[in-house]
Formats: sequence, structure tokens, C-alpha cells
Amino acid sequence: MADPIGGYEMSKPIALLAYQDVDLEKQQVENGLRTTDARVRLNKLSKLLKTQQATLKKLTDDLEAVTAVEKRINQQYQATAKRLELETSELQILENDEETTAEEMTEFRQDIEKLNKELSTMEKELKQTFASLEQQIAEFQKTRQIGSKAKKEYDQLREICNREKDDAQKELDALDTEMLRKERDVDPKLMARYKRARMHHGTPVVPVKEAKCSGCNVGLPTLALSRLLGDGAVIECENCGRLLYIDQD
Repeated sequence: MADPIGGYEMSKPIALLAYQDVDLEKQQVENGLRTTDARVRLNKLSKLLKTQQATLKKLTDDLEAVTAVEKRINQQYQATAKRLELETSELQILENDEETTAEEMTEFRQDIEKLNKELSTMEKELKQTFASLEQQIAEFQKTRQIGSKAKKEYDQLREICNREKDDAQKELDALDTEMLRKERDVDPKLMARYKRARMHHGTPVVPVKEAKCSGCNVGLPTLALSRLLGDGAVIECENCGRLLYIDQD
């Protein structure tokens, strides 16, 4: 905790604060780009399109499943109808055959009645399947139309967002150049600490207020405060990792 590479670093905070000012200015420009009306609407449409794609995928799977059921029932229907045709033809032959017994005629009529019932049941199943298929197709088309409209608006908004970014790029490039210039005035070890803290905090360098870190409001130990009293000292908050300094004003 006592050496510059460990818990504390001694350096004048003025250069670091100058760098942070430019960094925060760039952050403000970037945040502004992320919160424009076009960007907010674009993000909402992006979520909607993802939902639409998932819905279309499910509807496609459902359509394939219903189509497969329709195909299976229709094949069974055709096969049963063929059997009924054969049974009916054979019954007509037997009716003209004097050697045909009553038991045989009864058995054939029962088979034919059974086949007719099977066909009737399959006709109902086919009717229900067709109704379900029509409903699935209508829902699929409606969902696709909504998705197509949303995609068109999405493309338009993306063009607007790209123009907004292009308009701000000159300012962002100038800020990047300024940050590079300011960074040369900061001790490399201190800059490394700054960038590490920057990953977790929007404002990584904050002053000490009433013996507390003004970032997390946790009180500082006496040893840390005594080190901060050194000329231009910068230390790392042991609680939140922000860099602390004494505001000379």
C-alpha cells in the first residue's frame, strides 16, 4: 500500500484531470448519439425484428408440421377410398352370385360400413387440418407484413443514425487527438490505473470530500488521508477503485 506500483501513486492530479475533462466530453458526445430519437426508435425496432424473426421461425415450423399431418391423412384417405371402391365392386359381384352365403354378404357390408366410417372420420380430420392450415398461413402472412414494414423503417432509421454519427465524427476525432495530447502529460502508471478505473466508473477521478471518497462515500483511513496531504498526491480508493485527490480549492 505504500509503494507507487502498489496501492498508491504520487503525481500531480492536474494533468490527469485535464485528460479526464476531455474524456468526459467525448463520453457526453457518444452518449448523445446513443440517445437520439432515431437511435432509441432503432433499438426498439431491432428488438421487434428479432421477435418477429423468432415468431416467423415458429410459424414456419408449425406450417410444416400441419402440412405433414394433412399429407399423412390425405394418403390414408386415398388408400381407404381405394379399398372401399374394391370392396363395393366385389359386393356387387357377390350379390349376383347365387352361391354367396348370407354370412358372406353380411361380412362384406360390415367391412364397407366400417370403411365408410373411417372415411367420414378422416374427412373431418382433413377439414380441421385445412382450417388450422389456413389460420397458420394467415398468421404467417400478417406477421411477415408487420416484419417487412418494420424492416423498411429500421433501414431508414439506420441511415439517419449513420448520418448522425458521421456528423459527430469530426468532433470525436478532434477529442481523440486532444486526449492523446493530454495523455502525454500523465505518468504512464497513473494512466494505466485511470483506464482500469474507467472500465467500471464513468468518472474515475473524484475529489475527497469530508475525508470520504466522493464517488462511493466511504470514509478513508488515516494513513490514506495523510498520503493525500502530500503535494499533488493521487491514491486509489480501496472500496470502489476510483482515483482520489485533494481539491486544493
